[in-house]
Amino acid sequence: METKNEMQEIVRELKELKEQVRAVEYKVNRMTEGYGHPIFETEHPHIIRVEGVQGGQPIVRGKSVTVQTIVVLTKQNVNPEQLVDEYDGVLTLAEVYDALSYYHDHQDEIDQYIAENQAARERGWQPPVSS
Repeated sequence: METKNEMQEIVRELKELKEQVRAVEYKVNRMTEGYGHPIFETEHPHIIRVEGVQGGQPIVRGKSVTVQTIVVLTKQNVNPEQLVDEYDGVLTLAEVYDALSYYHDHQDEIDQYIAENQAARERGWQPPVSS
């Protein structure tokens, strides 16, 4: 039979384990930010990647709007202020400018996404219509 001291030690160890589990849960929640998958930070504070979200392309944190989308719209002469208005306040001006900054730091990558998207459209692919 276990002594009182042994039982107290077991209780103490269980409490420690419980605290460690809480700490791990907290870290996982911070890593996924509600996406259900780990996020991958970039050198740009508003831009992340999330496996399984927008094909892993760089997106605005918490918005799922791709850098590619912002770049394409600005190439169509939509200015950053108009983008904020057109997205009905979902995007901030800082997020739009950060996405454009990301583009200038990773122009080849984003241009490749744009070219692939254009090629898919030329083959007849249409993006899903959001409701």
